[in-house]
This record gives sequence, structure tokens and C-alpha cells, in this order.
Amino acid sequence: MILTIYKRALAVLAKKPFALWGISLLKGLLVVLAQLLFGTVVGVAMAIVLLLDTSMTLIFLHGYRGDEVHCVQLFDCFKDGKTFKRVLAGMAWMELWIFLWSLIPVAGIVFGMIRSYQYRLTPYILMQEPEISPTEAIKRSSQMTQGYKGKMFGADILIYVALWVAVLLLALLAQIPYVGILFLIVAVLLLLCAAVLLPLFLGLVQAAFYEEITNPTPVALPYGGTASFCPHCGTPLAPGSAFCPNCGTKLS
Repeated sequence: MILTIYKRALAVLAKKPFALWGISLLKGLLVVLAQLLFGTVVGVAMAIVLLLDTSMTLIFLHGYRGDEVHCVQLFDCFKDGKTFKRVLAGMAWMELWIFLWSLIPVAGIVFGMIRSYQYRLTPYILMQEPEISPTEAIKRSSQMTQGYKGKMFGADILIYVALWVAVLLLALLAQIPYVGILFLIVAVLLLLCAAVLLPLFLGLVQAAFYEEITNPTPVALPYGGTASFCPHCGTPLAPGSAFCPNCGTKLS
């Protein structure tokens, strides 16, 4: 599943590298500006960062779905007071719970990481499902990510492991006399490309997981036909199922 999501994310990134990078760069500049202007005002800069992060998450989703992406979409969370307050409340609630879980002695870092993956779909829910309250959004995300947290963690860590192995191999080859400088140059270029493109790629990977969970790809069954999977427990579903036969989750 991870490799399939990687391929899809790379295909999208290949089509819109400059648009996504430009918007990501603008978002970074806005974050810096917010820190400079409101860094001394408690909570204001953090609120702006949370809202910009949410908007950027949705931009990656638009890009993954093949829709057009624009800089103005960075301000989707600021478009009206209701959206502003709802998204800010939901994201602040999510960050608070991750922080509280991280305070557990000794194992806090592990629990905090688990909760960060468990609540990862919260920004999508806040923007895509307006009928769900901000405090309920993290519960909804917890339900949706059951069976996917390990896969999402694996997708995040695998790309870094691959990058580390590639850089290590190039560093070893760089020790070869005379031609080693070429491998060193390649290693530097690889790190520069990773610094620019890796955040975009991981943003698309996260969007791909949300899309896979909410709109699972039908798969062929051994006895014929196709089925999707329950977003709650992962049980294969027959076409047209209204409820999961295993956990009873109501299906849209």
C-alpha cells in the first residue's frame, strides 16, 4: 500500500512541482512574518500558523485530486468568522491533546507520536465535514485511522531511511580518489532536492492516505467481484453495503 501511495504522490508532484513549491514557500514566508509581527502576543502567531498549516493540508488534497491549486487557497481558513473559529478551535484542541499525552513520564514521546498519527486527519475533517464539531473531529480522526497509523508512520519513515541510505552510500563512494568528488556533488544535490521536494511529497502522501481512507480503492476478491474496506476496522465490504458486517459502522 505504501509503495502505491508513493507512486501516486510522485505522479502528482511531477505534474505540479512549481505550483506546490511556490505555495509552500509563500506559506513559510507568512509563518515567519506572523512570528515577527505577533511573536510577542501570546497565542496569535501560533493561531495563524495552525490555520495556515490546515489550509496547506487542504491544498495538497486539492493537488492530489487533480484540482487546480492557487496561492489564495492559503487563506481558506480565514474566509469567514465561522470557519476561522471552528478550524482554530479544532486544531488547538488536537495540539493540546497531543501535548498532554507527550507529558506522560518516560513513554510520553511514544504516546505523543501515536496520538499525532491518530489525530492526523483532523484538519481534513474540520474543512470537509462542517457538521462535525471541533472537539469531535479528533474522535472522528481516531476512528478513521484505525488500522492505518502504522502504515502512515511507515510511509513517513521509509522515505527518510531511503534518503539516509542513499546519502551514506554516496559519502562512501566520495572517498574514491579522483572521481570521489563527483559522488560528493551528487550527494549535495540530492540533499538540496530533498530539502525542497520532500515536504511537498510527504504532504501529498498524507493527502493520499486521507483519500484512501475516505474513498478506498476497490480490490478484486478471490471469489470474484470487487470490494472496498471499512474505514473503521478494515473489513472487506461488498458493493453497496450500508453497514460494516464486522463492526457495524454506518457507511456512506
